[in-house]
Amino acid sequence: MFSSSKKTQQALSALQNEVNELRNQVLEAAAQAETERQGMASLLEKVVTMDSRITGMGAELSRQLHELGTDIEKLQANDNDDEILNTIQSLKSSQTRLATEQARYEITFRQDLAALANELLKRTR
Repeated sequence: MFSSSKKTQQALSALQNEVNELRNQVLEAAAQAETERQGMASLLEKVVTMDSRITGMGAELSRQLHELGTDIEKLQANDNDDEILNTIQSLKSSQTRLATEQARYEITFRQDLAALANELLKRTR
């Protein structure tokens, strides 16, 4: 098919070199893509771990706030002293403020996690 002329041999050699160079570039790109995929998978795993830890911490804080509320109600039912009632009212206000703040922080954190997850998904595509 190909003649054995010097020009043909040089063209074939150049073409073979070009194919080898392209093959090496594709292999490099594939290795880099795999490295990035592994990095993204690692980051996503960390995000999932952080989310579960925050969820657990939020649940524990909610449980403790509920217990505090129950204790406050018991105190209020057992005592009619004005000073104690004022203290109990102050505790209830603080409990409500803490619960609201905890919910706000959890919502903000989840929004940040969602934004990070979206960014990771964009990078993997």
